[in-house]
Amino acid sequence: MPLNTIPAENFLNREYEFKYLKDLAELKGNALGGNVFLEGARGMGKTELLKQLYRFLYWEDGVVPFYYSFKTANLKGTYFARDYFTGFVRQYLSFAKKEPAIADNAAEPLQRLMPVISSLGLHWLIDCIEDFQEHLRKNDFYWQIVAAISVPVVAAQKSGKPVIIMLDDFDAAERLYESSLGDAHGLISLFGESMRNRLCPHVITGSTGALEAIFTDHSLIGMTEQMRLGPLPEDLAAALFRAHLAHLKVACAPGAQLKFLDILRGNPLYIRNLAKAAWKMQKKEFTEKDLIECYAFEVTEGETAFYWSSVFNRYVPNASKRKAMLKLLMHSIENGGMENGAQLVMVSGLGEAETAAILEAMEVSGIIRENDSVFQDFIRCLYLKEIKGREARDVREKIELKYVSAGEESRFELVIPMSSNAELVVAKAVEQIGRNIHLDPDFLNYLQLALIEVCINAIEHSGSYEKKVFLKFITRPDKLEIIIENSGRPFSLDSRTEVPVEEKLRMGMKRGWGFKLVYAIMDSVKIERINDRTRVILIKNITDKEVLQ
Repeated sequence: MPLNTIPAENFLNREYEFKYLKDLAELKGNALGGNVFLEGARGMGKTELLKQLYRFLYWEDGVVPFYYSFKTANLKGTYFARDYFTGFVRQYLSFAKKEPAIADNAAEPLQRLMPVISSLGLHWLIDCIEDFQEHLRKNDFYWQIVAAISVPVVAAQKSGKPVIIMLDDFDAAERLYESSLGDAHGLISLFGESMRNRLCPHVITGSTGALEAIFTDHSLIGMTEQMRLGPLPEDLAAALFRAHLAHLKVACAPGAQLKFLDILRGNPLYIRNLAKAAWKMQKKEFTEKDLIECYAFEVTEGETAFYWSSVFNRYVPNASKRKAMLKLLMHSIENGGMENGAQLVMVSGLGEAETAAILEAMEVSGIIRENDSVFQDFIRCLYLKEIKGREARDVREKIELKYVSAGEESRFELVIPMSSNAELVVAKAVEQIGRNIHLDPDFLNYLQLALIEVCINAIEHSGSYEKKVFLKFITRPDKLEIIIENSGRPFSLDSRTEVPVEEKLRMGMKRGWGFKLVYAIMDSVKIERINDRTRVILIKNITDKEVLQ
């Protein structure tokens, strides 16, 4: 049941839409309104608006809310009918008793709810349940679906209390089937009767491309209006992002402008996912550079990438066709559009009929209509991984490089094996880089010691299955940044045993100087855990005293 939603105060810029939907039952009852098709780009907050509406109506008493998501539904007709019917019964009883647990306990048979139904005097609901079970016993496919779809209408007529029906991703209902996909066309039209009922306004979401297929009856088109959810304005997008960060206890650096958020185009889903990425990557004080780094993680292997991958699997579940779709989308991005013709067949690597089917699926899904930079970056990442065979780490760095201003910045990368004295190779590399940017020799010596310590820790304590340490050096006129990353066990400062620096100097020790020295030398030391990888980020601000005069 959709009561688990974001706080109302964080649901920004949707006051008009929310108020209109809240009054929809009264408007339809007075013939001043009808059903609503809620459209907008993916991630724009359509589902969240339904959840907010559900939560508001649930704790009131005037209109019964019923929510059903087709994106998680089993679309075999008999399974759908049972799921839809029992879902409504549980949500209706939960609303009547104001007990969320009734709706949440999906495993409880309806028979066990009969005492609750009787205590509420809902004898008509008992009749509905018995009739539906009779259809199940007779294996009457058609009447199972009709009985399920019509039960909210029966509830509204018997109680006199309107039922607002929220159908999320409704276009998926077009693929309802009896025994195998495509064997029973037009089942979605069975919703027509309930949509006409004045006591049952429907709020539906789905792809705009599927509208014509859904509303084959022109009378339904006439009684359904479109409501489009647009992006959040820049100021509200930034406010929502900061609110998510605050909730996750991630602080923003003083003066952080967060200009990079503009690329998200006010999309609430992207904003939320980016904030969660900052939390997952253990960012302590969020900066503009962190924003870009977290974004690269999101479109490569984060929740945003997972979301878009699930959309792909939904519309094109076949693996080879998925790759063909990916090639077509990349072709569209690189060429500024998706032209028709034989060239697309060559791009996909499939036949004309299969290519046409993929293009139709893409059109229905609506994924190529919006000028969505985030989606395009996801496609680039997926293309590099699945078609070009690149590793996620390499792809992530390409995205970062795309957005980090090159300016006077230089980057060097190094991969060392986890073998004896390999860290000395790193020290030599740092020496050369330090000379290139004219670092003072004494300071450079300390810097080498600090880096040796971090590399020793990665080599000796990580238990990495890759047996490699990845290093990246980023030099700017005012800053040196060194990133050390490896797979394996998490690193904990608590597990380290420090030897006093004075003792090491007396003994002439070149190794194991400890993280106290690292913290003493560097201006910033961050240790992050990303999936199964540990990343140490060392930053040194370059001032006059560190530069050779």
